[in-house]
Amino acid sequence: MRNLRLLDARHCVGDYLENIRCISIDNDTGIVYAASQFVVSGIDCNTSKICHKIDICNNSTDIKIEGDGIVAIQFIADLQAVCIATVDGTLLQWSVFNNELEEVGCVSCGIKGMCWSPDLELIILTTGDETFILMTREYDPVLETSLHSDEFGDAAFVTVGWGKKETQFHGSVGKGAAKEKQVEVKPVQEWDDLKARVSWRGDGQFFVTSIINRQSGARQLRVWSREGTLHSKSEQVDGLEQSLAWRPSGSLVASAQRSANKHEIVFFEKNGLRHGEFTMAFGETNIKVEELLWNVDSTVLCVWCKELPTSGSDDNFKPNSYVQLWTVNNYHWYQKQSLEFDPDHKVSAIQWDPEHAYRLHMTTSGGHYHQYTWSWTTNCSSGGSGTNMANCAVIDGNKVLVTPFRTMVVPPPMCAYSLDVHEAVEQVVFCQDENCNDIAVLLQNNTLAIYTFSEENNTDVCKAVTMASAGGTGFTVKCKIPSYQGLYSFEEFDVDKYPLNIYHLLWLKSDVFICCCVSLDNNTSSLFRFQLDTTQKQLKIRNKIEVENYVYNMCNGLQSQHVAVQLIDGTVLKYDSENDTLMPWETPDSMEMKFPSPCSTIAVCQISGQEVIIGLTDRYRFYVNNVEVASNCTSFAIHTDFLLLTTLSHTCRCISLNTKLKDLPSLSDGKEHPFDESIRRVERGSRIVLVVPDDTKLILQMPRGNLEGIYPRALILSAVRHYLDRIKFKEAFTTMKKHRINMNLIYDHNPQIFLKHVEDFVTQINSVNDLNIFLTGLQDEDVTVTMYTAAYQKQNVNCDTTCIIQSSISKVNIICDAVRSTLNKLNPDKFLLSILTTYVRKKKAELEAALELIRHLKENSNKNTTVSAEEALKYLLFLVDVNELYNVALGTYDFDLVMMVAEKSQKDPKEYIPFLNDLRRMEDNYRKYSIDKHLRRFQKALKHISKCESSHFSECLALVEDQKLYVEALKCFDRSSTAYKQVAIDYGNYLLEKNRHDEAGVMFVKAEEWKSALDAFTVCKNWRQMFCMTARLGYTADKEAELGRKIAEQLKDNRRHSEAAVIFEQYVMDIEEAIVTLVEGNEWDESLRMMYRNKRTDFIETHLKPALEDKYNQEMESLESLQTQFIKYRNRLKIVRQNKERERLEILEGGVPVGADADLFSDTSSAAGESVHSRYTYDSSRSTVFSKMTGKSRKKGSVQKWNLKEGSSNEDCALIEALAKIITLVTGFKDDMNLLLKILVEFYYDDEASKLQEMYDMFLSVIDTTIPEIWLNSTNTSNTDTVLGPNTTSNAIAQAMQQGKQVNSPGEKIEPILIVPPQIKKDIRWKLHMVQKSDTS
Repeated sequence: MRNLRLLDARHCVGDYLENIRCISIDNDTGIVYAASQFVVSGIDCNTSKICHKIDICNNSTDIKIEGDGIVAIQFIADLQAVCIATVDGTLLQWSVFNNELEEVGCVSCGIKGMCWSPDLELIILTTGDETFILMTREYDPVLETSLHSDEFGDAAFVTVGWGKKETQFHGSVGKGAAKEKQVEVKPVQEWDDLKARVSWRGDGQFFVTSIINRQSGARQLRVWSREGTLHSKSEQVDGLEQSLAWRPSGSLVASAQRSANKHEIVFFEKNGLRHGEFTMAFGETNIKVEELLWNVDSTVLCVWCKELPTSGSDDNFKPNSYVQLWTVNNYHWYQKQSLEFDPDHKVSAIQWDPEHAYRLHMTTSGGHYHQYTWSWTTNCSSGGSGTNMANCAVIDGNKVLVTPFRTMVVPPPMCAYSLDVHEAVEQVVFCQDENCNDIAVLLQNNTLAIYTFSEENNTDVCKAVTMASAGGTGFTVKCKIPSYQGLYSFEEFDVDKYPLNIYHLLWLKSDVFICCCVSLDNNTSSLFRFQLDTTQKQLKIRNKIEVENYVYNMCNGLQSQHVAVQLIDGTVLKYDSENDTLMPWETPDSMEMKFPSPCSTIAVCQISGQEVIIGLTDRYRFYVNNVEVASNCTSFAIHTDFLLLTTLSHTCRCISLNTKLKDLPSLSDGKEHPFDESIRRVERGSRIVLVVPDDTKLILQMPRGNLEGIYPRALILSAVRHYLDRIKFKEAFTTMKKHRINMNLIYDHNPQIFLKHVEDFVTQINSVNDLNIFLTGLQDEDVTVTMYTAAYQKQNVNCDTTCIIQSSISKVNIICDAVRSTLNKLNPDKFLLSILTTYVRKKKAELEAALELIRHLKENSNKNTTVSAEEALKYLLFLVDVNELYNVALGTYDFDLVMMVAEKSQKDPKEYIPFLNDLRRMEDNYRKYSIDKHLRRFQKALKHISKCESSHFSECLALVEDQKLYVEALKCFDRSSTAYKQVAIDYGNYLLEKNRHDEAGVMFVKAEEWKSALDAFTVCKNWRQMFCMTARLGYTADKEAELGRKIAEQLKDNRRHSEAAVIFEQYVMDIEEAIVTLVEGNEWDESLRMMYRNKRTDFIETHLKPALEDKYNQEMESLESLQTQFIKYRNRLKIVRQNKERERLEILEGGVPVGADADLFSDTSSAAGESVHSRYTYDSSRSTVFSKMTGKSRKKGSVQKWNLKEGSSNEDCALIEALAKIITLVTGFKDDMNLLLKILVEFYYDDEASKLQEMYDMFLSVIDTTIPEIWLNSTNTSNTDTVLGPNTTSNAIAQAMQQGKQVNSPGEKIEPILIVPPQIKKDIRWKLHMVQKSDTS
């Protein structure tokens, strides 16, 4: 679907270019070496001047050249020399820098031709003795052998010796092929030059020769290996001509064949067999194919032809020359370009550029040199409106194949219709205004054929348009057909009459054209604006602008009338057709626009509200303005909302045109989100043909030529959003249904708009089936933040939507209720099935309401209804499992409804009819109980059986015990009833089994079982309720004292000394034991109160002071031990971090070590704050930090994370954890420390209190100063970057480490204690002013 567009044309004129025989190209400098009979000249195409020149006959050496002069030349880049072969057999080498000419070889029988291998390592010389000489690049002969060989070669076919031709399979031609006589091979035509031709394969491993067969006089091909061994020989082909070219890719050898009624380019395989052909479109013209040339990437075949005189031609006949460019796609050969040269400028030499695949060099008689550079382009109609039919035009000789992709996708080489013209087509353009489907065809003779889609069809339509796949020949035409408006000629203007002298043609408006031509001085380009004159059928010049350099490309924007003009150096100019001004194109930052390298494809579009120019080079570099966005882009297209790219990684990217320019480079590579709909995998080598405007269709062409129409999800979602914004629910639903988009998007796109326009939604859909599809697909999730988050990530999330989704009200319930309300209002009879669906699809299906609706329908069946009750029930059974629906019907206690459902199910009547009959015979409450129990609705069953007679109480109690319905059962009975108390007793026993003694005691109280309640409260040590129960039971004081002493000892064991002291004082009446208990529990103030209240101050000396001294000593030892351990861990952490920082720097400088030292970085490694997770574990129980956990609970709750052992990989993590535990423990002493200090001072232990306060204060100061050293990055933890993951490279990790970023693996979570220090309550005033050494508080 692509055409060759001329990008650049260069021309040189000079006497030194007359009578040129052959040319060779210097890739590095662009100098063209042209050889005449005896002179070789090096020509700079940019300046049209001679750089180097030598005459092989008139030079300072003694070399003498005889005969007809030069046969062939070849430039050798690494030697900066030209190899020259002459007819008399002399082989010369000319060094262009020092202008020295050296004779490097001589062939006595003369040289007929010279051909170098593609790698310039071997030379083949064809001699006058019909032999060829294989030489090295140092001109040392390797072998000489005859061009004629009777052997077939190494690839000779093997005959197994059985079978006859008559009995063999002959394919589609049938058995008649066995009887056909072999075509007689005739000698070559008289105009054949009879010279041997040589062509190398692209890899230099084989070459082919074409020579006259001595027996038949016809040409025959032979394939030779690089060593000069014959590989194969072609079959005898009648009419084979002299031209020969081996395709560089190695697949085919091309030559020409003349038949009685056609002229063909034929192809041969390496084994010599024919492999296809195509016919050249010259009609009755008698031509001769001079040469065939493949371009360097094997995509274009150049055919150089010359007219031959006919029998009626006079002696003054002067032939025209033709150069045609052919390409193949889907096994069809297209003639893409045709250059015609008059007899005064006939082609004398032609050569493809060895580096630029689409650059052709040629010389013509009269001293002219031409250089043409083409590029691939897709000619399609532009315009963002729905009237654009997305026409794509393909050039094929004198035809333009057109396909409107909006209505049909026709694979090439077929088309919807073709435009037939009388000359070869050079260029096709589409109108850029509202008539975007109109087509203008530039012909070889510089005339313009225009086709329009006006309503008034011209009578010439039948002559100019041929129907193909779109209909015709009796079939209905499936697309609009253009009418032929006329043929227009260009007004005479001052340009040289070279072929392709008009290029970069643009059709700006219905009557305005612009184009480029090379200026008369051949140094710059000229820009012309033409006005279409329909009366005179002519394009009249309205303005001409001289451009400062050669124009390389042009395009115009759809939103503006500005034309972007790109020069050969990448500079972009802006042409205003209204004012005829040409100014520099400025970027948004007011810089003159210039591409880093010239772009063969450019376009203008709006990105983020700014007009930008987009460019793509032949080397896949994609630019937006002067910024490179991608380096692997193969093609692009501009959609209404997206910029679409295909890449070398075989993906199609859809980039929103609302994206900020600065964000574009980051969007071209990689996949950002698992639900990103902007990336799609495509077939290898796919390229964009076009994207249909205002549609979701994207046309891709595969490398072999076939087409594929895809619908990128990003385009579909964009179209759906536009439809929903404009309340076009029908179009949105149709698109979503076709492309399998989640129907929840209709609501989630904008819930408020949907709920406001539910009636419009139902009216537009107006289909029960479609409404049911929508309802059955509802989910309680917002697909704009889950499934389609990439398409909605830049939109603000609606607060109300979030509230609805997160609230207890289900989204599905909201939609079902809203739609059902609307359906009932519009036409409940028509939308009955949809109403049923709204009941079923609710979060908790309302099947009872659905069944009630069906029963109502059955009762009113005499009315004219759209859906019968049987159909409605059948549909409901399709949505719901029949057993579930049967149970729901049974749960309504309506046996008529149950029978109706059962009849539509697969249930056996022998099973359910007896069951229903048994239920009918039961009492009402017991029947409902039986049904509910059958349906496992035990709470309802309990309510019903509680209303039955007392004879069913045991059954009720069994139900309560089996289903643990104690709470519900208590609600069903009166509090004063025996049943209530029995349930409470059973509930209390059940709670005892669950070790809930406190709750069990309450139940026993409700059941008035005081002894059981006492036992329960005693077990759970609820001593207050326990003494309440003793009062209920009337216990004596002694019995209460005995029970109280027992429970108090248990409370002391649980460190509940204050409560135990109350029991000793109030119930046991043992004041001494109460005081001792308070002293043991460090309850200093309370113990003193009780001593003075009971006049037992003697306990101060006997118990209180010794306890204070012991407590003082314990606290001093504990603080000293903790401080020593704290300082030890702190110092060790500093050493570990220094070691790891040193090792990290060694890694950055010298590489990553292996072995045991490979895992160097833990969660908080190094002073720079790097963090790399490790999988080593640590047993936290190894730490000596004190804990209040018992041994059993510590063993149960411990989790091995890190190891405190010196040298372990995660020692720093274990040290931080241990330090954090010490800090938490020590800072929690403040309240207890304050009480202890005050009681010490009160009893004159001032020095001890001062020492304790000083030590504790010093320890807290050490902690405060050490925290910033331990938690280095606690202030900037929010700035750490996670860079590890499956798409992370080693360079990215190293760069993150050098920048001090945190390096984490996805899914791993850093313990908070390693990042943030423990919180310390600084608002607690624990210090005593009266024991401070100095007044600093």
